Amino acid sequence: MDVQPDRHRSFPDGRLWFACLCLLAGVLLMPVRLCAQENYEIRKIKFSGNKTLSSSALLDHMGFQPSNIIQRKLLKKDPSLYSGELMKVDLERLTRFYQSQGFLHADVVLDSLVVDPKKQTVGIYIAVTENEPVKVDSVAINITDSMENVPRKDRFYRYMYKRLELKRGSRFVDDALYGDMKQMNTIFSNYSYVYSETSFKLGLVPEQNRVNIDYELVPGRICHFGETSISGNTYVKEKYIRKQLNYKAGDTYNLKLVDDTRQQLYDLQLFRVVSILSQTNRTTQSDPIPMRIQIEELPRWMSKFGVGWGTEDHFRAFADVTYRGVFGGTSRLNLYAKHSALEPYNLSLSWIEPQFFAQKLSLTVNPYIRREREPAYDVQRFGLNVPFGYAFGKHIKTSLAYYVERVKQFNAQQESRESGYFDPFSKEFLYNKSGLSASFSYSTAEPSVSPVQGTTITVGGKLNGYIFGGDFNYSKFWVDARKYMQVKRLVIAGRAMIGGIHSSDDHGFIPMEERFYSGGSDSNRGWARSTLGPELTIEEDGVSKVIPAGGKSVLELNLELRHPLVWRIELAAFLDVGNVWKNSFDYRFDQISYTAGGGLRVNTPIGPVRLDIGYPFAGPGQRQVQAFLSVGQAF
Repeated sequence: MDVQPDRHRSFPDGRLWFACLCLLAGVLLMPVRLCAQENYEIRKIKFSGNKTLSSSALLDHMGFQPSNIIQRKLLKKDPSLYSGELMKVDLERLTRFYQSQGFLHADVVLDSLVVDPKKQTVGIYIAVTENEPVKVDSVAINITDSMENVPRKDRFYRYMYKRLELKRGSRFVDDALYGDMKQMNTIFSNYSYVYSETSFKLGLVPEQNRVNIDYELVPGRICHFGETSISGNTYVKEKYIRKQLNYKAGDTYNLKLVDDTRQQLYDLQLFRVVSILSQTNRTTQSDPIPMRIQIEELPRWMSKFGVGWGTEDHFRAFADVTYRGVFGGTSRLNLYAKHSALEPYNLSLSWIEPQFFAQKLSLTVNPYIRREREPAYDVQRFGLNVPFGYAFGKHIKTSLAYYVERVKQFNAQQESRESGYFDPFSKEFLYNKSGLSASFSYSTAEPSVSPVQGTTITVGGKLNGYIFGGDFNYSKFWVDARKYMQVKRLVIAGRAMIGGIHSSDDHGFIPMEERFYSGGSDSNRGWARSTLGPELTIEEDGVSKVIPAGGKSVLELNLELRHPLVWRIELAAFLDVGNVWKNSFDYRFDQISYTAGGGLRVNTPIGPVRLDIGYPFAGPGQRQVQAFLSVGQAF
């Protein structure tokens, strides 16, 4: 019997053929797909699992950087292009960075790539497994030689331990180890041991993620200051520079005295660069140690000009001219002129002596004339202000000033007419003021233009009239406290301000320009400038008009959150609370106004350009959205 071959078994099924072809194509095309993202523009880099180190810190240690529309279109910055080999290098960099931060067993891998073939862009997603960090189990300091210049060894040891960054229980960080060694050598330099040497031994227990640190310090010999040479000065005479020295030849060496001298020279505001070099020689360990001061002076003539526009002061322009080294000394002259809608003219001349009979005592003589056109008043002030300033240290400063002032109030209001000093045949209200003003300030906030951390506390007061003369007798006090904290990239800023005025006159009148006002771009941003609080109805050209009256008591609380958005743009959200009351030291919390809002900041070299929009959602008065455009942070 003939048997016909079974064709269905001799040839594969059509679907099987198709699967085989797809598998073959996949194998052939796999290298193409893996390389498809080569030289693609990197638009995004995202991290996951990085619980301890921020994404921005990790990005700082990568060669790849994501690009955004501002960098591409406005700054014309070339974007990073993806490369598989460079990706391996970046992953190795991140791993080493984690290890330097104490995470010896950290694992950094490329999690995925999101490729857009049409736009030829790629997004990089990196997964981090930090694992347990290495922590310090013990710290020992062994000083090999005796220290003649340290009377209390126990106190010295406690002081040194307190200054260390790596303590028992802290995460081990490479930079902190070398920073602590530098700190210990600095401490020894403050005790005249310039040639001290510090070494360390690490006892690592990897299975427990623990490390023991043993420092060995060799103090060396006691050193002294030698002669000081000065170079770089042209218009400031050398004798005035030498007056700033906190040491003299033959004194035992102390690095703190060198730092204090450098700071005092900077405080003169005459020098751009101050370099004080100790001419040490570790090979010969020479003593005494010659000192060399190299300075670079600021320009003798310096001028600044600027124009701008804001919602409150509208067009503004200013000129600031300074002449340094008057008669070859340390004093300087400053001329300041400004124009805006709020100050039609402001002309101020200041002679400043930064060291008036003492290194930390300054004197300023400041005659001025200015016109102030505020929502509540319109005055011209002509006067003289003579403040004495004293710096107790880097963070604490005080000021005591005598002032005398002649004030002309235009379009005098009803309150002014009733004070007894108004001329019924004139629209002008003339009066004199004279007295003392004082302030105390403590500040650790930095940077100064737009702080992100630290504290600022200012206490101020003014005593007008009484034994100093003048037409009104009153006292004025206020306290302004500010706190700045940074949590990763978020800045939390808070402010509290309280003030009060007391008049001992029978009529109780306080000049309009001396009263407290609230509302505006730097105050409660749910209200126009100075409009929060008491009001006054006046007659102007036969028409009744309501204007701010100000008050003798003020309370303001502000909270603001600031977070970077893109490029130099920050996003902000704020809550402003407060009010002004007519009577002295009379704070009525049931009349508090609450404002919520948000805004944008664009950081510039002169400070952030700020747009704020606020809405008063609770409290007295009408509720209306307010918008402000200004320069500088609100606080």
